Formats: sequence, C-alpha cells, structure tokens
Amino acid sequence: MLEVLNLQEMNEIKGGVSKEEYCQTLINIVMSNDLSEGAMEGARHGYNKHCR
Repeated sequence: MLEVLNLQEMNEIKGGVSKEEYCQTLINIVMSNDLSEGAMEGARHGYNKHCR
C-alpha cells in the first residue's frame, strides 16, 4: 500500500527531482498521449495537486 506524503516529507526525500522537473515530466506525459486514460488522469491529478 502506498503512503500519502505531506509536503514536508516530500521535501525531505533525498535524491528526488526538482518540482520543475516533476511538473515538466507530467506535462510531457499528458502531451504525448501515449498512456491509458487512467494513467493520463493520474498525471493530470499530480499536476493539478503539485504544480499549480
């Protein structure tokens, strides 16, 4: 089961990617339109929650 992390916990993760890189990756996923609708919805959700 995946655990939901709060912002502080996310900021403490070592070796992660920057917010800018994460958000750009999500944009690229949505724009490529190569994934299932469920995966696309997940990418949109991640963008709306963490990149706006």
